[in-house]
Amino acid sequence: MTRERGISFKEAAAQIMEEAYLKVSGNGALPANARQIMYAARPHIQNVTGKPLGDAYFTQTLLPDYIEEYGVTWDVVYDARGHFTEPHDGESFGVGTLEVRNYLAGLRDPKVVDAALHQAEVQTSGPSGSFGAVLFIEKEGFDPLLKATHIAERFDVAIMSTKGMSVVAARALADEMCHEHEIPLLLLHDFDKAGFSIKGTLQRDTRRYEFQNSITTIDLGLSLEDAQAMRLESEHQYHPKGRKAALIANLRENGARAAEIAFMFADFDRLRSTRRVELNAMTSPQFIAFLERKLKEAGVAKIVPNEGLLAEVYGGLERGRRLQEELDDLKEEIDDEDFTAPKDLRRRVAALLKKKPALRWDAALAEIIKSRPARN
Repeated sequence: MTRERGISFKEAAAQIMEEAYLKVSGNGALPANARQIMYAARPHIQNVTGKPLGDAYFTQTLLPDYIEEYGVTWDVVYDARGHFTEPHDGESFGVGTLEVRNYLAGLRDPKVVDAALHQAEVQTSGPSGSFGAVLFIEKEGFDPLLKATHIAERFDVAIMSTKGMSVVAARALADEMCHEHEIPLLLLHDFDKAGFSIKGTLQRDTRRYEFQNSITTIDLGLSLEDAQAMRLESEHQYHPKGRKAALIANLRENGARAAEIAFMFADFDRLRSTRRVELNAMTSPQFIAFLERKLKEAGVAKIVPNEGLLAEVYGGLERGRRLQEELDDLKEEIDDEDFTAPKDLRRRVAALLKKKPALRWDAALAEIIKSRPARN
């Protein structure tokens, strides 16, 4: 398309926004991150306006304004920018698009769940019997897409993410857990200098953290070949004060090949920038297909316990099924008239809450019932 004189970012965005969203979301079948839409729309917008487009302006202004003005009901998600925590039960979630949507959809009035015998269940914490690998992602924006496609559940992998460089706590967690349980740490990162640095900090000692154990790491990151095969858009990352020799030395230390370094530094002498390709440059279907392929190539598989554990759990579940049958018969013999509530119950609950203000009203009610004299 030839460049149009005087066209604004808003006008150019209106020409391409719907096409970009449908491309990224697989025709609306999957959630689309705002930055993914930006990558799909930006080439057209920059071409017709003749001006560079910043990602912050696109994700925080152009896209939200378009959605509001045209009234579209697209499944666009934004990264969480904080956390919301309820009192008493401690339910907590990140304040992001999908998290807020799911929380609001689940709001409900108090409801009594009848007393019953609960079926036997397997309780576990950590890898044992639950997951066979840890997938580290250098950014948090893919969480809604991963949840929508059940990647963690289908591959039995734990997912850990940070914004940018891995924090010391993340390295300490992987160091101990991956070694103790003999599971691999899978590294998913952008194809850029920062991506190689992130990979490096999770594989070797640094000034801030020294690994205490030997762990298996598998690089699932976006490679030059991946980016070229999918024809992903590259962009420039500026290094106004960075020395070329030092940057290249750091890349080599972190495992970059000669061809990858040549690609990144093709324009450095002229622009003082390296070329990079983000994971966000993929559409949602591309990203899921890419990740599934990488996980399969890494040999990640579902957890199937040994015969001993399976037999133990089988026995517990069968015992629970038979007990439930007996409980169902017993329920029919209980007279509901025995459960008439005292007329001053509200006063009693209020009085107990005054003594124990940290309780919720139903916990106070449970204490009142528990304190009643036992029936003869």
